[in-house]
Formats: sequence, structure tokens, C-alpha cells
Amino acid sequence: MIGCVVKSDHAYRLFRMKSAICTTCKTRPAVYYRKESGEKLCLECLERSIVRQVKHEINMWKMLGPHDVIGFLIPAEAILTSIPAFKIMSIIERKYATKLIAIKPSNLNSLKLETENIIEFQLPFKPSNLTEFLRFERTEAAKASKDHGVNKIVIPYTLEFETSYFLSNILKFNLGALGDLAPKLYSEKFNIVFVKPFRKIKSLELLIYGYFKGLLSGLYFRKSLTPFLLLKEIYEPLDYIISLSKEHFELVISTLKTAEFFFEKILGEYGFLNRCLFCGAKSENRVCSVCSRLYCSNSNA
Repeated sequence: MIGCVVKSDHAYRLFRMKSAICTTCKTRPAVYYRKESGEKLCLECLERSIVRQVKHEINMWKMLGPHDVIGFLIPAEAILTSIPAFKIMSIIERKYATKLIAIKPSNLNSLKLETENIIEFQLPFKPSNLTEFLRFERTEAAKASKDHGVNKIVIPYTLEFETSYFLSNILKFNLGALGDLAPKLYSEKFNIVFVKPFRKIKSLELLIYGYFKGLLSGLYFRKSLTPFLLLKEIYEPLDYIISLSKEHFELVISTLKTAEFFFEKILGEYGFLNRCLFCGAKSENRVCSVCSRLYCSNSNA
């Protein structure tokens, strides 16, 4: 995976352009070429740009407050982008009286983060599809966090993940799964808000940032991730979205806006008028079909 980062079209082009200088600071060597804007960014300016975009998304949707206890979920399906995303979140929260706690699956023992504040959780059983996986993951993360005072959980899904999830489900007319696409989701059961401040950040930018920051060196997750490789339903649209984002970034953003429209306007017309008590997804009933199978019969939930 890391080799793919170094050999990507964007990075490879810059390695060949040895004299490329950052077009923002005009002093440091560039490490990333942002094709949609024509910017050549050094590591410091790339970091500032990502921070600025994430802060803009937080402010737009009022995701976080200055005194929140924030959990940062490390999703098993998005580990490599989550590690640099956690670094970005740490930079943002330095200026506030917030507390940042990492939340990760217990089987990812080899994962090293720049914090000692870590909460671990375990999925109750192997999910059969991606929607089950996402809802079990965030609900179990909230369940594990409730005794630590956490009131917000950051889910660091990127632009490509959100749009791929939308496409993979809308093409099957699986409207129930689209209830996960909101920028903010509220779990009434655990009194926790899930937020997605990285939903407009390109995965490649986080990977390039993480690579040059040295955050991704020595990571080997093949064995740890084996139980999660069943999520093949998103692979094909993800490949399409990644390719599209390289040449036509504006179309990927338009896809995300379409996903927002479906969540805000269309789902209600098809009877999805409630929010799941556990996972916060829009659903037809007070508990979605996924959570009802697991949590309604569990007295310890």
C-alpha cells in the first residue's frame, strides 16, 4: 500500500520535477501536485490546506464545540487514511479545551498512534455486508466510549469513501443503506454525535501527507484486516471514484452533493423518517433493521 503511495501519478510526477517549488510559500520543495487547482504544495502547506478544509467542514455543520470530549474512530476499513487524519485532528484540537481520545478495534494490536488515550472495542460478530459493518462499528465504538465522557466521535471517512458508498448502494436502489450518509449522526441510546469532518478530503492527500510525515512507515495490517476483506461490494465503485477524482475532481464533489440531497430530501419520501436509536442512521423505524437484530435482544446494550 505504501509503495502505491510513492508510485502514484501525483507523487511520481513530483519526484521527476526535482526543481518543483511550493506555489504557496514559494520557498520549500513541493511534495504534492493538486491538479484541480494547479497548486504544488510542500509538506507544511499541504498540512495547512488539509487543516483549513477540515475546520471549514466542522464549522459549516457545527460538528464540534470548544469543550467537547472527542473520540476519534480508527475504522478497520480505512486505517491508512485514518492515521494521518488523526494527526490533522490533533493539530486542530491543540487550540481548544477539548480532549481527543483514539478509538480502535481491539484486534489491531500493531497500530501505533501518537497518543496514550486509547479506547478499544470489539465487533459482536462478523458482519455480512458493508452497511452492517459500518453500523456495528460506530455503535460498538459509542458503547465502549460512554464511560469515558465522550460526547462526539469523529469518523474520518474521506471523499472517495463517502461517494463510493453512495454509488454502490444507489445503483442497487438500497435506500436503507443511504441513511449512513449524513455529515452528523446522533445515537440517542449513547448520547453521542458521530461527525465526518474529512468527508471532502481526498484520500490521496492524506496518504501523501502521512507518508512524508513518516506516519505510515512499518505498518503491516494484512493479517489483522483479513476478517474485514469481505467488503467487496465497495471495491468497484471505489476504483471508479479514485480514477475520476484524479482527472475530474468536480464530478466527485457533485456526487457527494447528490448523496446529501438523497439523505436530506429523498429518503423521507420513501418512509425513512426516523433516526435509529443506536447507530443514528435514518430508518423507517426507531431502530434500524441492522441494529434491531443485534441490540434489541441484548439486555446489556
